[in-house]
Amino acid sequence: MPPQDPLAPVSLTPIGVFHCHARYPYDVPRQGVLAQDNLGWLELAPGHHFPMALEGLQGFSRLWLLFLFHQNGGRWHPKVQPPRHTRQKVGVFATRSPYRPNPLGLSCVELLDIQDHTLLLRGHDLLDGTPVLDIKPYLPYADAFPQATQGWTGEQTLPEYTVALSPSLEEKLLWLESHGLACLRQFLREQLGEAPDDPKRHRLQRTPQGAWALAYRTWRIPFHIQEDKQQVLALDLLSAYSPEELLPNTPDPYGDKDLHRAFLLQFPPAGGDSRG
Repeated sequence: MPPQDPLAPVSLTPIGVFHCHARYPYDVPRQGVLAQDNLGWLELAPGHHFPMALEGLQGFSRLWLLFLFHQNGGRWHPKVQPPRHTRQKVGVFATRSPYRPNPLGLSCVELLDIQDHTLLLRGHDLLDGTPVLDIKPYLPYADAFPQATQGWTGEQTLPEYTVALSPSLEEKLLWLESHGLACLRQFLREQLGEAPDDPKRHRLQRTPQGAWALAYRTWRIPFHIQEDKQQVLALDLLSAYSPEELLPNTPDPYGDKDLHRAFLLQFPPAGGDSRG
């Protein structure tokens, strides 16, 4: 029998699907450890005796998930611009970018509970619908190396900022979270915590008053940078739709106009225009 080509294509079958509130890549943190409150659940595929394969896992507090970056469109780049630490491009193998030759992701998550073929997890950086390929227990004696060098990530070149929320913004975020939009708060802290006024790293716009506003799909968040305090103050949350765009029977490509209409009834905009 001829030897198998070690570079021949391989075929993998997911063992289950991950579910959570995050639908878009910018809804998740760059690392799961940056969002310790992110909840999700892994539902294993039926008919494969997977509940038996989970026996003994309950005693572990953390797990490794091996998964597919299913939204990267099969694209990869040899050099990428990291979202943190540097303005310079580096080789993709020196990053955790999802745009890789093989779209494989690895995430260390907290195990909260196991119910039959479903695992409740916390502190993740996965999207809803992510195919999961494997589960492995996290072993502190084998997986933790506190003295390991950090490469270019240890060379902090971009200033970091604390992010504060105005009372008005906090009220609106709580309302949106109660209506199903649960990812915006984490998005704000991620985006504004480093180089907040760099339009190459963030979707930024200018408000009519000249302030910066961060764009999140059809929402806008004006903010002010307090350089003396190394702080960003997120001021408000505004709908990006005009009144005309929110008229009945207008196109709704994002499927969120009913949410915006309810939001504007709850928080009427000043001056009668919903856009920031």
